[in-house]
Amino acid sequence: MKKKKIYDFHTHIDELNTIGKYYESNIVPVINCQNEDEYYEFKEYFEKLKEKLEYANEEFYFSIGIHPNDSLKYKKDVNDVYKDIVLNSPIIGEIGMDGCWCDISFDVQEEVFRKSLDIAKKYSKPVILHTKFMEKKIFDIIKDYELDFIVHWYSCDNYIDEFIEKSCYFTIGPAVLVDENVRMLVKRAPIDRLLLETDGLEALEWLFKKKYRADDLRSVLEIVCEEISLLKNIDIDRTYSILQKNSEKLLKIK
Repeated sequence: MKKKKIYDFHTHIDELNTIGKYYESNIVPVINCQNEDEYYEFKEYFEKLKEKLEYANEEFYFSIGIHPNDSLKYKKDVNDVYKDIVLNSPIIGEIGMDGCWCDISFDVQEEVFRKSLDIAKKYSKPVILHTKFMEKKIFDIIKDYELDFIVHWYSCDNYIDEFIEKSCYFTIGPAVLVDENVRMLVKRAPIDRLLLETDGLEALEWLFKKKYRADDLRSVLEIVCEEISLLKNIDIDRTYSILQKNSEKLLKIK
């Protein structure tokens, strides 16, 4: 029996063969690309996969954005990062600001963030937000933008209501198993504003302090979906269906 389709709405790829593992497990990844070169590398590999996989009708979905950690590197070349690729990109991100792991000045981070938001506004693209320790600042910036915002791995016990009232989406990953703030978010946010994510194998290993293989991605996402189902008190099949619908709405899949 074919497994249910699952969307991993935010992931990072370190090894190209991981892409194939996603589709073999009937997971559709939304792969973060940091620049045009990464996009073409991933896209070329995917096109070769399509000739071999039974999921040949699948499309390649990605996001492109300047992470806060890269804001100084691309400060003078923000437009060049997006170039013409932005026309084909379903999503901008992850973009935002970081007050925890990033030592780049907030002025530089904010400048690059605002420029990326303006590009998203110009092309009416949904945006994946990185908000770590900068939740209020991020909200104050985005509140005047009429865009679809996807808040990635939100682990803060403040400003949840503000982001919910802004009709933001939230990507929920395996941190929901161990982080009370993420669990509270799932309980409070509408089910039609939730999405699944892994954030990539490296993030899983950081979170749980053990090794993960690409073959583990399916079980990780299934466990997250089951936990969301329990926290929302919604039937598991209906939970899968709603999360899939949310993903396809943002990706404009008919």
